[in-house]
Amino acid sequence: MRHLARFDLNLLRIFDAIFAKGGVSAAARHLNLSQPAISHALARLRTQFDDPLFVRQGNRLVPTSAARAIAGPVREALRALDVALDAATAFDLAQTTREFRIGVRLSGEMPRFSSLVARVRGEAPHVALASVTFRRRDLVAMLANGDLDLALDVELPADDRLCRHYLGAEPLVVVARKGHPRVDGAIDLDTYLALDHIIATARPYGPGIEDMALDRMGLTRRVAVRCQHAITAWQIVAASDMLFALPKSHAAILDAMWPMQLVELPLPVEPGGSYLYWHQAAQADPGLGWLRGIIIEELGGPSPR
Repeated sequence: MRHLARFDLNLLRIFDAIFAKGGVSAAARHLNLSQPAISHALARLRTQFDDPLFVRQGNRLVPTSAARAIAGPVREALRALDVALDAATAFDLAQTTREFRIGVRLSGEMPRFSSLVARVRGEAPHVALASVTFRRRDLVAMLANGDLDLALDVELPADDRLCRHYLGAEPLVVVARKGHPRVDGAIDLDTYLALDHIIATARPYGPGIEDMALDRMGLTRRVAVRCQHAITAWQIVAASDMLFALPKSHAAILDAMWPMQLVELPLPVEPGGSYLYWHQAAQADPGLGWLRGIIIEELGGPSPR
């Protein structure tokens, strides 16, 4: 507490901005301060910590080991302070210009994000929304330091620092082009296995959930194409006799733009559930509480898990 009493907390925001932006000029633009003000603050920080904190390397300021060691705790502390101040003030839907950053995996952006934008902007017209990709190993840190406010993902290992709400699961459907010579409103397992398939995933290798279900049955299918996005897979299906499986709601959105045959998957697959995640430190944030409620109403199941 003696150290804190002598410390200007505004310096921590400047430290965080320099660390995140990689330079004095970029930090000044981010914080809407002058470059001399940022430079003066950096000099004070170096004195406070008795360390250079950042050293020039080309056009960037590179953090020292001391700066890297404190960067995470500083950002978490600033995040907790912001949450506390937000909780102490009213959240005005009509006036707030806050930006919310929602972690969404690439495969889930299309069926989820568009409906959220419409609902959120309808209630809070000046709010900004950002769909942000993330690596699962970084999720806790990104929620803790404010790089993400909320995240949507599959069930992940339990972590005491995170809260979550179960949003439910949905079945897969098989997509085939209209006029397919072997698919006409339905498909049996033999036909399904005889045709080539597409997987859409950001993962460079590994089976799909259909492959895992087939493996339990002692069966395999031939994956002829692996791509990164469902739209790409949809376009390939439209111009070929290959098949592609994806969640029903996702297929419905794409089918409205590019009509296809949507047929029931001819094998038992346990659909993976979806969850909404947030950090415990943000539990009392009224803005995030409002946004969580919208996401749960738009996408989710009735009860937390």
